[in-house]
Amino acid sequence: MRKFSNQSILFLVGVAALCAGACSSSKGPATEGGAGATGQALTPTATGFVDDRANSGVVGAWYSYGDAAGPGANTTSTDFADSDCSKGGFTMDQCSQITMPTPGMPFAPDATGAMCTNGTAAKVLMAVSGTTADYSHLWGAGIGLDLNNLGGDSGVAKGVYDLTKYKGIAFDFSGTLIPTGKMRVNFPFTGEHGTDSPYWDGATMASSPLSNNLHVTIHWADIGGPMYLAGQTPPVTAPAFDATMVSAIQFQVFTNTTASVPYQFCVNNLTLLTE
Repeated sequence: MRKFSNQSILFLVGVAALCAGACSSSKGPATEGGAGATGQALTPTATGFVDDRANSGVVGAWYSYGDAAGPGANTTSTDFADSDCSKGGFTMDQCSQITMPTPGMPFAPDATGAMCTNGTAAKVLMAVSGTTADYSHLWGAGIGLDLNNLGGDSGVAKGVYDLTKYKGIAFDFSGTLIPTGKMRVNFPFTGEHGTDSPYWDGATMASSPLSNNLHVTIHWADIGGPMYLAGQTPPVTAPAFDATMVSAIQFQVFTNTTASVPYQFCVNNLTLLTE
């Protein structure tokens, strides 16, 4: 749902990664994907940076993002004052909470190479100055990987990536606290409606079909929506997904008006599929 990429974290992991290199088909869950998938693996370094420019051209960092983290989050601050939740007039305890990894800090994979996160997506409250549920400022949290971003010190702005070079993506998904029906695999792209990114099964479903110990394959035709735009007043037609202009792949836990949503999940073996 949200485009978020922290330049400070990219600076840190980018420098570490570059120094390391210099100094030393159908919708829904598939039975293939992740480990053993045919394609180009996007393997993170110890700081969560992916530099696959020699093969696929992908370069960027894994990061955590959420409605309580501002764009200036760094190693000493989550930049709450500039976060969406704060701008909505809410207090920190009313916002989504990211336990780990901390926004703005290097995002290390676990011992298996998986990128893991845990926290709690907030319960959506009424807008401080209105009478409707404030999804704009209380929208959740998650983790993501930029596909074309050298980092804050490179002098090059975050860019987009042409996914049509490949057939789709695959990854392994697991966790001890997966909020079924409350997660989306987002593909933010240039031309989407505001910050409403299309997602896996987004043309027809409110969420992406993620569950524990799942090997996932997603083809570009499986990405659409978001379907909730059609329910707005007046209805909005979601722009067609443009796979040539994608900035990131994001795994989001989204919010609801009933209760907060605790989560813990991991993404491993992210691969761009050639078959």
